[in-house]
Amino acid sequence: MKAETACKIKGIYYLILCPVIIFFLMEWFLRNPFQDQWGIKPVLMPVNLIFFYCILIFFFALSGSLKLSLYLLSALALLSGLANHYIYRFRGSTLVPWDFFSLHTAASVADNYDYTPERKVLILAFLFLLLFLSFKYCDLTIEDNIRLRIILTALSAVFFFFAYVPFIQSEKTVKALKVYDKLFTPATMTMKDGTVFAFIYDMKFLSVNRPGDYSKRSIRTSLEKDYGGRFIKKPVSNADTPNIIVIMCEAFSDPAVASGFTANEDFMPYIRSLMDDENVTSGYLHVSIKGGNTPNTEFEYLTGNTMAFLPNGSIPFQQFIKKEIDALPAYLSIRGYHSVAMHPYKSTGWCRDEVYPLLGFEEMYFIDYFKKRNPGYMRKYISDETLFREIINLYKENGTETPLFSFNVTMQNHSEYSGSPEDYPGNIKVDGLSGDTALEHYLSLQKITDSAFKSFVSYFDSISDPTVIVFFGDHQAADHVVEPLWQLNGKTGSNLTDEENRLRYKVPFLIWTNYEYEGEKDLDISANFLGNLTLKAAGTDICGYRAFLSEQYKKTPVVSAVHTVNEDGTDRDNDINDPELQKYRRYQYYELFDDNDLMD
Repeated sequence: MKAETACKIKGIYYLILCPVIIFFLMEWFLRNPFQDQWGIKPVLMPVNLIFFYCILIFFFALSGSLKLSLYLLSALALLSGLANHYIYRFRGSTLVPWDFFSLHTAASVADNYDYTPERKVLILAFLFLLLFLSFKYCDLTIEDNIRLRIILTALSAVFFFFAYVPFIQSEKTVKALKVYDKLFTPATMTMKDGTVFAFIYDMKFLSVNRPGDYSKRSIRTSLEKDYGGRFIKKPVSNADTPNIIVIMCEAFSDPAVASGFTANEDFMPYIRSLMDDENVTSGYLHVSIKGGNTPNTEFEYLTGNTMAFLPNGSIPFQQFIKKEIDALPAYLSIRGYHSVAMHPYKSTGWCRDEVYPLLGFEEMYFIDYFKKRNPGYMRKYISDETLFREIINLYKENGTETPLFSFNVTMQNHSEYSGSPEDYPGNIKVDGLSGDTALEHYLSLQKITDSAFKSFVSYFDSISDPTVIVFFGDHQAADHVVEPLWQLNGKTGSNLTDEENRLRYKVPFLIWTNYEYEGEKDLDISANFLGNLTLKAAGTDICGYRAFLSEQYKKTPVVSAVHTVNEDGTDRDNDINDPELQKYRRYQYYELFDDNDLMD
């Protein structure tokens, strides 16, 4: 009897203490949860802990064995901690619910990253191992008490779904506990609020809520009466209808906009010179992502929609585009263009093979196409030079009878930036840094892109067929790549101001033409408005939603998931209830979810 009592007491100790230990070990994969700068708010620690107790009781009730339940809970925490560690290391973000939609895409590039565990990871893995070994001393079971198990299973499930989750997702909780809820910084949310709290809070944004004061009929009427009605196909004359070639360059950016530095040579000399050319419109594009999630910049450019009104971290290509929508390729196809998309990687990445036709692309070419055409490689990726060559071949094959709209997403500069210096022949060296760094590898790749782009533009400069070339980066590199620059300036990624953080979302852009065109300089514009600037350079008339976007651009030239900038230059946090954004939000909801007639 004494042995049985001792077993129960020991089991109660495990039941009480192990969830606390597991919780802190899991959080430690990201950072020290007790640290002032990145520690979880004390008031939110018990809220996070409740999850571990609730799940443990659920497992205990299902299995009847506390030992098995502790193994399951610990394994879940270990996997979650490792996932968050590597996602933060590679992408500068943390695990969000939408990442599960991207597992296939993540797997397709997984072998390009370095998973060598850091000292902290090894220590934590060892501590988890010790914890696993200790569970053999826990023999508490309720296998024979079926009634108790059914009651505990039901109570834990009901509590979790009808009390715990609603409590976390309640705006009253956010206000009362002063929860950090800036969705555009998921890593900071996770660190301040706790992994569990942040993840469950994010789940409320898996779907897009209909805006207040929304009327499908009134928006449709407004598009008809106020913004030019439906787009009618018009005859196309090649004499005054230029080709449009768009290059969204993977991870292309100028890190100096966020943290100044000098190097042995300029890593983008040609592009920088083009940005100053009188015949070029140029400036900086404010995007909604950094370090990854490339298709979100794609989505903003091609559709004119902004991530500001969609759940942070979501991927519209995977979640929201399920039917034909009014995107730039469809708009130009109706105008008489031949719309083609090219990407020298896997067609299934970010569901592009399913989404591109819904955006209006008539043809698509992915990695299999390039492999048959004697491609050049930079590391494991098809080079930008190869892609530029194939764009020229596509233009030649298209002929001059029908103008070409060619949208291209490069792959050469994709992370991770590990390996030997021989893999990065650009040979950029940053002053003040010692050794071989990921930052210098990253900049060296951009130098190679810059050189290839110069040859590409030279070809179209030599022909008389009018052509517009648009070039921009999709996002900056992940935090760990540019961390050395912050250190050179006496900072770390954890003590940047809001203003400094916003600079991490700026990438260069330019619009070049081979005909006389009065360019604009030093523009600050978000990706959702760049499509209209492209149409302006091409002299293409606009109407409907595109006409509305031109009106909105004058009021708020930057509307991204990160911030809003007014026409007077005022920079502020997003407030979707702001009158300047309310109308935009309603129109976007209509275009994305309710518009069933193309080009309204």
